Amino acid sequence: MEVENTDLERRVLAHERILQILIAQMAETEPKFLDRMKVSFGQHHTVGRNEQDYVSTDQYAEQFIRQVEVLHENETAKISLRR
Repeated sequence: MEVENTDLERRVLAHERILQILIAQMAETEPKFLDRMKVSFGQHHTVGRNEQDYVSTDQYAEQFIRQVEVLHENETAKISLRR
């Protein structure tokens, strides 16, 4: 069963990476796209030190969008350097 779990984890991580890159590329052509995603998935409560070690779906979505922002910022910086 462990092999199936790690296979599933790798698949999910691969899909996450593909989606992040796709969204970052979409944000290049439509800058407000990322802002709209942040409005939909951002600004949620984060777990504090004294709270249970629990990450909600909304928090995972917010982390995902933040990673997309980082990818987009890095790509934008690369384009600026080429000019």
